[in-house]
Order: sequence, then structure tokens, then C-alpha cells
Amino acid sequence: MTFKNNLFKAPSRREFLKTSTVAASAASMGGLGSFIAAPAFAQNYSPGMTGGPTGFDGAERFQYNGQMSEGRAIEGIKALQAAGKAPKKLSMLLTDGAIGQITKPFPEGAPSAKEVWEKETGIEIDIIGAPAEDIFKKVMQDVTTGSGTFDIYTGPWNSTGDLVASGGAVNCSEYVAKYQPDWADPERGTPTPEMEQLLYTYADDYYSFSMDGDFQTWFYLKGIYDRPDVQEAFLNETGKTLKTPDTWEDVDRISKFFTGKDYGYGTMYGNGNLMSPFWGLATFYARFASMDFPNFHFFDEDANPNLNSDLGIQCAEEHVRSFEWSPPDALTFTWAEAYATMWNLQCPQTSIYTNIVKFGDGYHPDGSPKSKATGMIDSHLPVGRLFGDKINKRSVLYYHITGWLSSKSEYPEAAYLFMQWLSSTRTYTWMAGNPGGYFDPMQKANFAEPLVAKSYQPYSMETIPATIARSAPTLNFAGQTALDNALDEELQAAITGQKTPKEAMDAAQKKWERVIKRQKRNGIVEAIKASRATWPSIVDPA
Repeated sequence: MTFKNNLFKAPSRREFLKTSTVAASAASMGGLGSFIAAPAFAQNYSPGMTGGPTGFDGAERFQYNGQMSEGRAIEGIKALQAAGKAPKKLSMLLTDGAIGQITKPFPEGAPSAKEVWEKETGIEIDIIGAPAEDIFKKVMQDVTTGSGTFDIYTGPWNSTGDLVASGGAVNCSEYVAKYQPDWADPERGTPTPEMEQLLYTYADDYYSFSMDGDFQTWFYLKGIYDRPDVQEAFLNETGKTLKTPDTWEDVDRISKFFTGKDYGYGTMYGNGNLMSPFWGLATFYARFASMDFPNFHFFDEDANPNLNSDLGIQCAEEHVRSFEWSPPDALTFTWAEAYATMWNLQCPQTSIYTNIVKFGDGYHPDGSPKSKATGMIDSHLPVGRLFGDKINKRSVLYYHITGWLSSKSEYPEAAYLFMQWLSSTRTYTWMAGNPGGYFDPMQKANFAEPLVAKSYQPYSMETIPATIARSAPTLNFAGQTALDNALDEELQAAITGQKTPKEAMDAAQKKWERVIKRQKRNGIVEAIKASRATWPSIVDPA
């Protein structure tokens, strides 16, 4: 995707964390160590390391040896090559906005991730891009035609269930057991074992490679909130002190206050949250998840939808009302236009993808600010609802670039090893700091890395992991596409006044029930029940 209207300029030590405690034995790896070929540039590695980037200060933090996840992947490739079972090239379908993090050298004086892989293995990676909104259509087109154009697919995490049900994805459990990636490493990997299962497995088997951190995170214009004139006006108008919101009620109050105001930057609109088709579902799901304590699930314990329950209808009413405080063209927004409203100081608050600050706060290499909002943005915890002396602050996981191996690939093991290398914590941390794309931080190692903090701003390094801990999964099981589309259609009908919120939720309820009935043979009921176990339990004091 491209940012419209040229609203911004595109982005042109902690000591090494403890080595993964998981190490593959020579026996389980088939004696792969004997196949290691020392690269020509090995003399630039730190002591004990055999691979990874070189050529810049701090490169040792991203280097590895054969006892680490990335090194095991490289050793595996060398073994396949020795056995004549490795390709000369692997093809990857990738969300186009993320390509730069693999292909762009980072930082100055360094190679790109693609260059490191190709230099260490001799296997070319051919990356074909597609817009985020369209990429899963291209995935399914490749699956249904059986063309086998790609070895590796990427797309929204939420589509894993549909892809597995179609037979388009490879079950990687055997490879995971053999090569032992560090995704669940307690010091470097995902924040919790539950999160590792959520991001990398489906129906208890490994299918996915998590490549993103799309946990909806709250940002606000601290530079406007802190102005004495704004503080005074808010107090006079609402009787409340202006501060970061804790609840959706606070969000709506702030949205109402700012809408129509001009504090020197033009007319403002208080609701910067996505409301448009497809993208706006994240906003609705986050509000929905907090409707009951500690969570309000999309389905009850028997997999019956909760959409037209009293709380479901109330949520829809609140969601529709919030559109009153949105920019007039908000229903045409993708995340790119939503970013721009904050960067141009039009919206004071938003819950959105974390790279909003990567591209809109800080300075370009030439010293120019990335946006009008540079130096004015900050982040805060998700919002929720007050239940006695507790608040169930909730965010959601939505979109989240994910990789899968094509079931038509002639080289699934080699493709797996590339994806293990790419998604392991050293390579991924290095890429997360790269301003060339949208792979957002989500591993523990990412948040300890200065290069990531420089791109995502120090103020996000605590907020993002705290948001992850409070995030509910959105829909990810066979039938997800139909479920999301049905709800989206009805929500848009309510927002545009074609239906009341109740009418929309009644209609969406019926559509969801029909989808569940159709997908029972694909395990949708079991998947829905399993999803409940991954929801957050953490609550915050009022």
C-alpha cells in the first residue's frame, strides 16, 4: 500500500540476551553440524558466532551460532543441500509494505536480511508484493488453482483457519520438533506460552509464522492534551480533568469535546479510531471485548454468537454513535489515512497499529521531522469498562502479518527453515528496528533492543507489551472470512443509517449462525471454544 496525498515522507545494548535454552542435539538434527560451511566474512563475527549481520556497531546482538534458532535453520539448509534436497530459489508472497524490512540494508553499513540469508545459504528469495487488503485473495487464488506459484504465503493471522481448512497450508509440527525455533523462549520469545500457541498454531498443530505485532495500541497527542488552554476548556465543558482515557466512556467524552475545536491546527475530530469497512472491525471488536467482566466473548461457551445480546446491541449503539466525532471521510480510511489524521494534528487520539509512531514521530536522516506531530505523540494502556474497583482494559489482535508454507511447494522443509530463520528472535528483532516496513515488535527480545526503541520511540517500549498482555484474539477459524464480512456489512449499514444498531446485530447474528452451521465439519465449534482459553485475564485497578 502507499500513503496518499504525500502526507508524510516515507522512511528512507543491552548486552546480548541469554542464549536460547533450547538446543537441538546432533542426533535430532541428523548430525547437521558437519555440513556447516564457514562464510567468507566469518572473521567479522563476535566470538563464538557463525552467522548474522555484520558491518555496524551492535551487530553482535543479532548474530548466532548452531545452538541458536537461526543457526539451526542455517545448519538445516546446509544438510538439505548436501543431500541434494534444497532449491536454488524460494518464492514468497508478501504484504508489499513489509518488503523493505527484508530487502532494505539496516542500519548504515549493514546488509539487508535478504542479503544475509542468500550469502549464508546460496538460496535466492524471490519476494512478490501485494496490498494488505488484497493479499489473502491472491493466496486463495493460488490455492484453488493449484498453480504452486509460491513456496511461502503471507497474509492476515485471522485467515489461518480458512487457509488450513482449504488444504493450502503445510502442517509444520514435524519441522518445529526437529529444528526447535525460539518463539516460546521464556526470555526472548512471545510474552506468554498462550500467546505462542495463539500466534503459531491452529487446532494444536504448527502452521503459522508470526511476522508482526498488530495489537491495537492507543496513542494520543500529548502536546495538545498538556496545553493549559485545552485543559481549562475541557474542565469547564465537562467538569473533568483531561487525561488519557481509562474507559470507553472517557474516550467518547474526549471525542465529543475535541470535535469541531481549532487549537491552531485546523478543525479537529475527536474520534481517530478506524470506522471503515474491514479496518474498522478492530475498533468494534476492542469495544465489544470489554462489555462484560473480565471479558465479553464473541461467542458463548457453546459457540453461539453474542452479537444480538443486550450487551452486543449496546456495543453496536456506542460504536455507531462514535462515528459522530469522526472525520467526514472516515469511512474511506485505511490505516494510512487514519495515521495521517494524527500526524496532521486533526485527531487527538487513536487506537491503531504501532508503526504509526515509527513513520510519524521522530526525524528523517536529514534532520527534518517525520510529521507535524513529531515530539507531540505518546501512548497509553488500552481502555475498558469500570466494574466496581476494577477496569477490564482490552485491546485486540487484528490483521497481524503471518506466514504459511504452501501445500504446493516442492521444497516445504527448505521454506520452513527460511521462515524459522526470519521469525526467530535475533533476525526478527533486527528487522523490527528497520524503518523500511511494517513488521512491528511483539517478542520480548524486541523490546530490549535500542534499534527498535529508536524506530518505535522509547515511550512505546513498555506500552506495547502491556497492550499485548491485555489483548483478545479476534476471529481465526474456518469461516472467519465469512463471519467478518457479515458483521462488517451490517455495521456499515448501521453507521450509514440504513439500519438501526439492533437491526444490524439481529441480521449479523443470523448470518453468523448460518456460517457456524456450515463450518461445523471443519471444526469451527471446537476452534471457538479453544479461542476462549487464550483471552486475557489481567484487570486493572480503577
